[in-house]
Amino acid sequence: MTQSLPEDLRKSSQHLLPETKPSIASGMYDIYPSFRLENGQISSGYESLAENLARHKTIIIDGYDGVFFDDFRLSLEEYFSKNGLKASWISTNSFLKAAEKIDEMISPFLGGDDPLFGKRTTLKLEDFFDIEKLRQTRPDDNSDLNLVIGPGAALAGWKGLLVYIDIPKNEIQYRSRAGSITNLGSDKAFDPKLMYKRFYFVDWIVMNRHKEEIMSSIDILVDGQRPDCPAWMKADVFRKALSDMSRNVFRVRPWFEPGAWGGTWIKDRIAGLNRDVPNYAWSFELIVPENGLLFESSGILLEASFDFLMYQEAKNVLGECHPRFGFEFPIRFDFLDTFDGGNLSIQCHPRPEYTATNFGENFTQEETY
Repeated sequence: MTQSLPEDLRKSSQHLLPETKPSIASGMYDIYPSFRLENGQISSGYESLAENLARHKTIIIDGYDGVFFDDFRLSLEEYFSKNGLKASWISTNSFLKAAEKIDEMISPFLGGDDPLFGKRTTLKLEDFFDIEKLRQTRPDDNSDLNLVIGPGAALAGWKGLLVYIDIPKNEIQYRSRAGSITNLGSDKAFDPKLMYKRFYFVDWIVMNRHKEEIMSSIDILVDGQRPDCPAWMKADVFRKALSDMSRNVFRVRPWFEPGAWGGTWIKDRIAGLNRDVPNYAWSFELIVPENGLLFESSGILLEASFDFLMYQEAKNVLGECHPRFGFEFPIRFDFLDTFDGGNLSIQCHPRPEYTATNFGENFTQEETY
């Protein structure tokens, strides 16, 4: 089943990930490469998710910035109310520092007025909150269910079921282009290029550090890119799947974008892509941490960030290179299509020492064509 989102929520020519995996002819390029699990390991929809959550009195719903948390809350609340359950909700957004204070806090990492340059932040997610007030929140004994929801929900320190809603970074970019989301702690959306710069140097850094810290404690993982029909799985199954994947052959999910030099080869030959585009310049095959990993069970697809694999299985993935690169995957691979298109761009990449000093990156980018 293919689901679409209104353009005011998601601005992209690329299709939203379908709920179930489409069939593909043998030998053809698969735009949804998935790691298969036993049947029944992945579920979809709010009813099955809410039914599981309702078995617990205290529920922590954490997740990545860019998730439509309000939609999740409304959909879960509909199930709870229908079943006569009184739910008490606390949103982490209520404990964020004022937007102007956050702007001041992150400004040293954003490179001033430069449209591209910045430096990876040293901040943590808790720095964005009035953390003491968040940790002073308590469940309501008079409610059937108590839920704290939003980015950083686990920082409240509650003991209960921990749900994590993940979202692919390409979908975050599509939502930012539509202005349907904001940067972490911002009170408004602004130019998508500036939003991406802040995502890259600030938001994704602090969100990933938080994800790494709580990963082993997550009970349920939710794929938040289809807000009307989320896919979800038990986190112990997910962690086992990551372990199996790290010892096997796998592909990440590629994503495709038009561009200035874009050509016709990809558009004419790869099935399943939206053909109503001027061209395709890129097929991002392995640009981590932005690509995701697809898991499939009983035909249902769930996508999770590549970061999860590295946080748990970096030694298996990198082997003898692990001491050098840690949790970061150092190889980037994509296809550039210029058939009947234009000329490629000219790029200049700095040496590793310059990259570390000026951008906070652990390694530089070198390209081979």
